[in-house]
Amino acid sequence: MITLSEYDITASFQAIEDELIRSMMRNMDRHRAEETKEGIEWSMWQAEQLKALEKYKRENRKKYQKQFKKINGEIGVLIREARQRGNMQQEIQIFKAIQRGYRFPHMPKGLFDLLEEMDGKTFRQKASVLLKRFKGKEAAQGTTEFFRLNDRKLEALIKATTNDMQRAETAILRMADDEYRKAIFNAQVYANSGAGTYEKAVDMATKDMLSRGLNCVQYANGARHTLADYADMAIRTANKRAYLQGEGEKRQEWGIATVIVNKRGNPCPKCLPFCGKVLIDDVWSGGKKGDGPYPLMSRAVAAGLYHPRCKDSHTTYFPGISTADDTWTADELEAIGQSNAAESRRQYATRQAERYERLAAYSLSPENTKQYRQKAEEWEKKAGKRYTVSDEIKAHREDTPAKMVDLVERYAGDEFVELNEMAQHAFAYDPDLDAVVINPKHPQYALQDYREVMIHEMAHRIDQNEFGSPMNLEFSKAIMETEERMMKKSDQYRKMFEPGGELEYNSLISDILGCITDNTIVGGSSHESQYIGVPGFSELEIFADIFSALYQGDDSTVRFIKDELPDIYQAFLKIIGE
Repeated sequence: MITLSEYDITASFQAIEDELIRSMMRNMDRHRAEETKEGIEWSMWQAEQLKALEKYKRENRKKYQKQFKKINGEIGVLIREARQRGNMQQEIQIFKAIQRGYRFPHMPKGLFDLLEEMDGKTFRQKASVLLKRFKGKEAAQGTTEFFRLNDRKLEALIKATTNDMQRAETAILRMADDEYRKAIFNAQVYANSGAGTYEKAVDMATKDMLSRGLNCVQYANGARHTLADYADMAIRTANKRAYLQGEGEKRQEWGIATVIVNKRGNPCPKCLPFCGKVLIDDVWSGGKKGDGPYPLMSRAVAAGLYHPRCKDSHTTYFPGISTADDTWTADELEAIGQSNAAESRRQYATRQAERYERLAAYSLSPENTKQYRQKAEEWEKKAGKRYTVSDEIKAHREDTPAKMVDLVERYAGDEFVELNEMAQHAFAYDPDLDAVVINPKHPQYALQDYREVMIHEMAHRIDQNEFGSPMNLEFSKAIMETEERMMKKSDQYRKMFEPGGELEYNSLISDILGCITDNTIVGGSSHESQYIGVPGFSELEIFADIFSALYQGDDSTVRFIKDELPDIYQAFLKIIGE
């Protein structure tokens, strides 16, 4: 069975809300009030609509309660997978740190000599031996109890999230009933006040509901949100907590609790004070105040870090290996402020566009529909018009796997490109917008190969919506084991990128090897080590690079991937279903 993603679940709830409104308005359109010389016969119409309402209620409960039950089951699966993903990604980061020379406190020096004795063993085998030798029987028993405690925490998180969703699901059905009933009686009121036609009376009676949607969830601050919007927030928050719990479990196993909040180009205002800072993780990694001269994670969380829908993240801080930089220039802070303000304006414009789209879609009066459509288009322009890509993007190699061709055909067919002259990068896929954002004024814009970069960013979009490469254990293991093998011949691979070398100008292979080896083996194109050091980001970039190479790369690039990266290549094909 294919597991739904958090985006799939949010889309499912949005589809349910749309169908509840559509069904309500369809009844209003189908069972129209009879107009006589004396006026509209409202009493008969109201009686007919009340009967339709009772049928509406019965059918909705029968239909949607089954759907809600299925969706709620998927939520638990998603949260458990997030924890497992955090476990796996942190294990990889810890073992990479060991390879780069980090020595965990209280671990005997002789233990690391085992690394030299384990040539030919897989990453999992090496990590297992190190863990077993370090911990010993007594520590292993303690770890069992530790995992039992965390299992209970995880199940409590799943239960709380599911219970909250069930209450919200009940609320949307109740609100749909209430809004339908109010419209039945308010239509006559508006007609008597001079609405004119039946269509305009119904439009006035339903305008408030269509403007805000079925905003059935009320937050503590009084703000109201739709079921889809609430689900998006709740599931993202729960998944993030589960992922951070999974990471923290691995840190606690190895006795390290220092983390660094990743510094990114456009942090949100609440998280900005902590970006680049080292913290002691006393929330998920079992850290204590005495573990170092750093602030506590719990204080940062209380001050706003990891708020709902937070995009920021942290990774392990290995003293002597990791670097911390929490400084910001005046220009950087100004750019962040401008970007946040522009994003707030864009979000407001998007909400307004959605509001008028609903009004245009469901209003009965043709005159009202036309007016609302015009306003929707005006707000869409303010939100940032989206564009399609030209068909030249779809041109591919003769031997490109058929599944990849189908995926590009499907994902290149809608309007998924946005122009934003304030964007941090020349080209970048934004998973929250599900759009490739292009900044034509960025200094790097003119230097980029448009076709190559667009396929790379489209691959990120495909990965986000279809696969989730960081969650694929086989793909992550293949990357880790390839790194071990390549580092033994690192000088040989580096020479390939030297002037006159066969890979001198190969940006795709340079970026792939940089992601695999943390930029130890790299040519002229790469992602920053701080970026690919974030758990899962190496997998994302390697997936997109290989997708781009197999789709439109030259023969030498494809041959290198198949010959030199066979395990990663095969794992990639399994991900896409080839």
